[in-house]
Amino acid sequence: MQREIPVKIIVVKTTNKKMASQKLMPERISYTEEELLSPDDNLVLKDKRDRRFFFLMSGYLPLLGVCAFLFLYGPDVLNFRHTRFQRMNITEDVRGRFWTIAPYFAIFFFLMATMLFAKFYFESLHPLIKDLKKGKKTLIFYKPKKTEMAFFNRFYLSTPLYNNQQIEVSREDFYSIDETVLLCLEMGSDSNFILRLRNGEKKINFY
Repeated sequence: MQREIPVKIIVVKTTNKKMASQKLMPERISYTEEELLSPDDNLVLKDKRDRRFFFLMSGYLPLLGVCAFLFLYGPDVLNFRHTRFQRMNITEDVRGRFWTIAPYFAIFFFLMATMLFAKFYFESLHPLIKDLKKGKKTLIFYKPKKTEMAFFNRFYLSTPLYNNQQIEVSREDFYSIDETVLLCLEMGSDSNFILRLRNGEKKINFY
């Protein structure tokens, strides 16, 4: 008879800070600080939030409109793109089959559209809303790495963000930056949306 070996299960709790750090490159960061959002920061984040909300709704509402269109016109949608000389003869049998299939199609379509909307909402819009509610931003101090493509008149600085590792800056800012001096990257704590990049007190414009 085999002896049972007890198995110890260890549950590791992941904090929000740890999850947030997965979007960053910790090895590139010297230290971080937190500050309250300035009035300008609030305006920038609200504008970004409104733009993303409009983008999501402009895709979501037309998809819902397809479901409404089916129920509004019923079997007549089968002739929607046909001319009067090519119209389909809609019999009672066709109507019966349409009203049998249409509700399932509409429900499936609605669920898929809602799932996509929810996915994009929690990935792109919800973090901005959280930043505005908290009223705080994260300041990341790091040493940049410069990439010069003078032939194409392109000048890049590295950042410690996984989703935005390189940002383009002007020639003047590029040559004014010392790679041994810390830059300050101001961004939303949850959204990681870059508010500004500073070299000391000087704001660096990026594209």
